Amino acid sequence: MGETAGKFALMGCGLVCLGLLIFVIVMLASIKVVTDRQQILYIFPTNKEVKNGPFTEIVWPHITHEIRDAVQISTSEFAVLKHERTQELRHVPGPEFVFMLAYESLEAVRTKTVLQKQEYIRLIDKMTGEERVVQGATTLVPRPLEEAPAGVETAIVIGAQNAVLVYNKTSGLKSLVRQAGAFVPAPYEEIQSEQQAVLLEPLEYAVVKDLLTGEARNEVGPQLLQADAYESILETKRKLVLEKDEYIQLLDKKTGIERVLRGPDQVVPEPNEEAEDGVQKAVFLTDQQAVVVLNRTSGQRRLETTNGVFFPAAYEKVLEVRSKYVVLTNQAAVTRDVLGALTMISGASGSTAFFLQPYEELVEMQWSEYDSPDAQDPVPKKTVTMIDLRAQKMFFNVEVRTSDNVKMRLEGTIFWQVKDVLTMIAMTADPAGDVSQRARSGLVSAVSMNTFAVFMSQFNNITAQAYAQQSADGFYSARGVELQSMEMTRYDMVDQETADILQLIIQESTNRINRLQQQESENDVLAAKLVADIQLEQQRTDFIRTQANNQRLAALLEGQAQGTELVESAAAFIDGLNETVPDVADRTELYRMHQLLDARNTDTHNLASGQAQLFLTPSNLNLQLRMANDEL
Repeated sequence: MGETAGKFALMGCGLVCLGLLIFVIVMLASIKVVTDRQQILYIFPTNKEVKNGPFTEIVWPHITHEIRDAVQISTSEFAVLKHERTQELRHVPGPEFVFMLAYESLEAVRTKTVLQKQEYIRLIDKMTGEERVVQGATTLVPRPLEEAPAGVETAIVIGAQNAVLVYNKTSGLKSLVRQAGAFVPAPYEEIQSEQQAVLLEPLEYAVVKDLLTGEARNEVGPQLLQADAYESILETKRKLVLEKDEYIQLLDKKTGIERVLRGPDQVVPEPNEEAEDGVQKAVFLTDQQAVVVLNRTSGQRRLETTNGVFFPAAYEKVLEVRSKYVVLTNQAAVTRDVLGALTMISGASGSTAFFLQPYEELVEMQWSEYDSPDAQDPVPKKTVTMIDLRAQKMFFNVEVRTSDNVKMRLEGTIFWQVKDVLTMIAMTADPAGDVSQRARSGLVSAVSMNTFAVFMSQFNNITAQAYAQQSADGFYSARGVELQSMEMTRYDMVDQETADILQLIIQESTNRINRLQQQESENDVLAAKLVADIQLEQQRTDFIRTQANNQRLAALLEGQAQGTELVESAAAFIDGLNETVPDVADRTELYRMHQLLDARNTDTHNLASGQAQLFLTPSNLNLQLRMANDEL
């Protein structure tokens, strides 16, 4: 029993010691050391409490708690804290260690907004709608419910050439800010645009429209134009510079009033004025130039002929500048008025000139042009206003068959003349075509009544007969014209076989003529050659005679010269010895001996200079001389 009690006592002591050990362990485990950057959150069933460090405290296990680090935020940051019960936000700017309250939690750590000198930010409170604008330079921590939809914006620097159009959202009005400097809009103001001023040069102007009244006005340069808040610059135009001889007609589209401005001037039309024809040149009226003017108030036209510079008045329009028509002595012109009456102006009595009146026109005709031998119907036509009263020439080219069915092409000329201008205009629109057709048909009729052989021998008579028949015809006089002559210049065969036969006949005739001419030419050549030979022989005889006379004369003159030289030499030799040898006979013998020796010396010299051999007879010292390498 004692042992049992001892065991129980020992067991109880062990349990107490174990319990005490557990208590000490739990107590030691419950000791919380909180630093200066921490806090402890006690969570009780009914509330929460926080205690910021530094401290050391025993927190028993049955107490729910949480050790939280303080939120460290830098200088450029701020912390966003949210209250769990009220859901309110709280911003805590740095630099700081942020200790949250019991019911707060960290939503985010955000960067502060740094605004430079010319920057700003528009903040809108999401709960109240209140708006505020913060301008730099600063570091901004927004309020908890504020947001910046547009972010950081740059202020607009207003200078001399720009302005800012601002819309006030509270009043609904616009305003234009022109004050120089950096512009930052106030709360509830919205920048709609930055407007640049328009530089108007001295020769420019701008049309500005008032958007409230719809009225337009002109702003004239030179200036720097800035439209107001409710104005719009529609366009920029150049001023109209009128020179001395220029003008402009301006019509007001609103009132219908028209005005005319003359140069020299600078014109700025009113906004409602238009110049449909632009700048126009004045018309210089002379003796040879006039203008037709329409008065738009009365609808009447007039011809202005006063010499000088003409400017139309308001409600007047220059319809046409007319030159004076000159009618020469060989011409005539016809005018037609509004009633169709014709008036002829002729230069037969001398050249004249006239202006067409406003309601008159010059009658124009379209005449066929037969100005080439190759012209074929239909021929081109020319416009004729001045009718030539002289004889006129036209060509014709027509095919015809003789009575024996030989087809030919005839070419020729027709001369005709206008005699009665008014009758011609009344009866025909193309007198040249009528004359050509009528004359050709008459010639065709005359040729077709004769055979080809008759035509070949009498074609001139046939043409004359056709002309005589037509000249007496009333066709031409009824049209105010006269047929003067008709000549045929050429005819060709249309059928190739007939043309070949005719060509052979022509070729044979041509060959015969050529042979006759060739024979005549050969005879002429032979006769000319014979005459030339006779003349040549005569000239050769004269040449031989002249040559013989010349040779004889030359020999005579040469002998005379040598004899004269010999006589003079002999006289000089003989006379030079007259004192030494007084006897003339002796002196003569000495001269003869001198000449003999001189002749022998010459012969010896001539023989020595060549390869000849010299032989001396026994009478000559019985000597025989030979050249070198020869035996004596």
